[in-house]
Formats: sequence, C-alpha cells, structure tokens
Amino acid sequence: MSSMKSFSSVLQNSLRSTAASSELAAKAARANKVKQMWREAVDPVFLDHTNAVYIVREGDEKTLIVYVDDSMFAAELNARRELIKLKFLQKFNEEIEEFKILISRGRYKQNYPFRDQGGDPFYVEPAVRVPLPEERKAELEEQCSLISDERLRKSLLKAMISDLEWKSGIEKRKSNNRAL
Repeated sequence: MSSMKSFSSVLQNSLRSTAASSELAAKAARANKVKQMWREAVDPVFLDHTNAVYIVREGDEKTLIVYVDDSMFAAELNARRELIKLKFLQKFNEEIEEFKILISRGRYKQNYPFRDQGGDPFYVEPAVRVPLPEERKAELEEQCSLISDERLRKSLLKAMISDLEWKSGIEKRKSNNRAL
C-alpha cells in the first residue's frame, strides 16, 4: 500500500496539470487572435512575406513584433508603421506603443504562416495578354496620328496597345477570381 498516492497529492497534480494546460490554451488562443488581427491590418502582399507576428507586453506597454523575409518589405512596413498601429487601435482596441520590424534569419526565413498551402505568393499568377479589337486599335492609331515623328508615333502606338492588352488580361483574371 505504500505505492498508493494520497488523494490530495493526486488532486494537486491534476489541478497543476489542468492549470498549465489552461494557460497554454490561453496563450495559443491569443497567438491565433494576433495572427488574425495582422491578417486584417495589412495588405495581402505583406502576408506573403511575414514569417511571424507577436504582441508582447512589457509592463503596461504592448509591443508588436513582426518578422519578415526581406528588407524591402521591412522598409515598406516601417513606412506604414503608424497607420498599422492606428488600425490595431481602431479595429481591435489594441494600443501598440512600439512596433518592431525584424528580418528573419536561417530556417525561420522559410516559415510562412499566412501563405496558402500552395507555397507560392498569391500574386505569382501569370498575366495573359488579351488582344484588342480592331476598332480600338483604329481609335488609338487616330489618336497617335497627330504625332509628326513617325518613329515616335509607332513606338507610342505599340506601347499603348501592349499596355491595354495586358490591362485587359489582368481585368479578365480579376473577374474570373471574383466569380470563384
């Protein structure tokens, strides 16, 4: 009978275990909430380059810490720092006193929690040119006919047609994505 534990010691161990798992569950829920706030606070292009995001409390102050994979995105986030802090306050009632933007290193640089499971950024879909109708090309030729330098006129016309064909392809892709 000496190997049997007392009821009170079993109860204490059980309560400690429950408290620890409740604390871990609360931390996981908070981490999830912070990720969701970040998802709503920034443009999708930033999500594709975000490796991690945290809100840590140091005394009464909250610090938003974001890890990104590239210095270009860090610089752009830095330029939008105050707007993002304002969004956190207005949308989520989270007053962020400090906003740290860090560049990921090593294996952490390959962590993309906000990307779709496909792995590629959302904007990598290739654009497809949509040929302009002949009537539209004729309109553009008429507009360019006022340019006396033939070489310049042809170059401008070619550039305008190409630009409109690419833009038509992008619009077509957007409308197809909206239909899904």
